Amino acid sequence: MITDFVMLIAHRVTRPVRLHRARRHTPLKINYGCGQSAQPGYVNVDLRWTRAVDVFGDLEWCARHFTGLCDEVYVSHVLEHYRSPGKAGRNGPETVLGAMRAIHRMLKPGGLVRVAVPDFGAVAKIHAEGRMPLYPRLLGRICGEQDYAQNRHLCAFDRAFLEWCLGQSGFGDFATWDPRDMDFIHDASFDELEGTRTSLNVTARKISAA
Repeated sequence: MITDFVMLIAHRVTRPVRLHRARRHTPLKINYGCGQSAQPGYVNVDLRWTRAVDVFGDLEWCARHFTGLCDEVYVSHVLEHYRSPGKAGRNGPETVLGAMRAIHRMLKPGGLVRVAVPDFGAVAKIHAEGRMPLYPRLLGRICGEQDYAQNRHLCAFDRAFLEWCLGQSGFGDFATWDPRDMDFIHDASFDELEGTRTSLNVTARKISAA
């Protein structure tokens, strides 16, 4: 729509002002990859413009402009859109490890990363038990809906692999979190099917250099 295009251009023009305001948040909490969900108390950032976005930019842009400033970075169903590290442990900016290291640079010492990703184990169990066919509801949780260029899943996670990735990126002190305990707008971190939680939600602390 023409109105959305005009608003996107205006958003780009005003980004320096928005960035300055964002940096003044106390505590500074970033909701990266916010999509349509603007979480209260967070600076909502995405590489695609939506009406929920406070600041427009990708994760590497955030790592440059919020270096060492953030108390918390929240990424809800974002990391699966980055490439798997593979057996070689690739850590370029397009990979999961690269994304986590960018988040690590954004955080203050002891800062919190709040992660939500599709829970491959939970989805696989639902399918293996015959409780639901692969298509249509399970497939999107594994592969992404692919309704726009970025909405493809390039990696899958269970708890052990997610913690390994976090540990490789300078994080520790892992814990489970529940969005129902927070003042959150409903987003993918609430995801469940037939009473089974299908979002894997983990927090971790910045404990060392990546």
